[in-house]
Amino acid sequence: MNHPSNSKLNVINRELTRRGFTCSAIAFAMMGFTSTCWGPMLPWIAQKSQLSISNSGLVLAGFSLHTLVGTIIVQLFGPKKDLIWFIRCGITIAFIGFIGVVTLDSATSIFITACFAGLGYGATGIALLQLFTRSSNASHVRMNLASAATGAGALAGPFTIGILGASFIPYIVTTAIGISLIATLFLTGARWKVEKYPHSSQTKENKIRLTIVLLAITFYSGLENSIGAWLPTIISNVDGTLEAGALSSALFYFFFSIGRFVGVFLAKVMEPERIILLCILSTLIPFGFALVFESKLGIFLAICGLFLGPLFPNSSSWVARKTPGFPVATTVLMLSIMFGGFIFPPILGFVLEVTGITGFMYALTALLLLSASLFISSYVNWRR
Repeated sequence: MNHPSNSKLNVINRELTRRGFTCSAIAFAMMGFTSTCWGPMLPWIAQKSQLSISNSGLVLAGFSLHTLVGTIIVQLFGPKKDLIWFIRCGITIAFIGFIGVVTLDSATSIFITACFAGLGYGATGIALLQLFTRSSNASHVRMNLASAATGAGALAGPFTIGILGASFIPYIVTTAIGISLIATLFLTGARWKVEKYPHSSQTKENKIRLTIVLLAITFYSGLENSIGAWLPTIISNVDGTLEAGALSSALFYFFFSIGRFVGVFLAKVMEPERIILLCILSTLIPFGFALVFESKLGIFLAICGLFLGPLFPNSSSWVARKTPGFPVATTVLMLSIMFGGFIFPPILGFVLEVTGITGFMYALTALLLLSASLFISSYVNWRR
């Protein structure tokens, strides 16, 4: 006998149409564009509002903390509203918040509007992720395609700032988040609610395995976001221009984007967990060179992006595949990504300010080794 909720799910059309996938992928890409603008935005905000490196990092922390809040709100009220409602409301709030971040001068006002932007950003991000991973026609190939689009957006953000100049940041950021808002207006195939129903995946053993994966993702997120957030500051302090710092971030996301596109092809021949293992182990190679050759730190950290790129989409697909009927797992995965992005970049900002590049690299090393160890453990214990 089927559970009532299960029967209900069978009659709801959860198929993500081609047009819906295209629109949601565009929105995802432009969100990626906006998020990577934070790297070159931090020294710009610090310069504009006369903040220290660590204090500008607190603005990013406010944004990241409220992406967690937005994600939790969608989880709590998910059964009451269709996904499309959360997507459109969330991106509208994010749009208003980002306008405040790039146009206001007061440090307090920038912090408050960054929190507001994070709230909408988090709500939109988790709703789109549920759409990609929990639709009836979801696949890890599609998830990799959507993430490849996000990778392209991530590359375009700092690259655009580096080419046009820091003075164009307000126009660049508002245009990107505005395109994302417009894309959601044409989105189809998202008029269903995320509902939880009992399934055998929710065993005690699987919850322990899921926890290990989520910890690995938290440390991975801290690594990726810390590189993206502080590499522009490191390079701009060495070379003396915000544009040089923005282009260093663009190089990181260039390789990151390539990694996302490579992930699309890998997804056709490999299971998500194998892709994760291959990528996290491969990251150790360029990172090791970055530790040894500090003068070439920028290029070797950028190359790390090639292997970090495929980790998020394949982790999302792996978790969704292992927890059917348990969409809370996808929400907690997003919370892990956001928690890593909230807690570690500000901490590494203080480390960079106090100990310099050497201490910063040691902190990154710890994040990479923790993430790699936990992903390896997960691969061994939860691949079947």
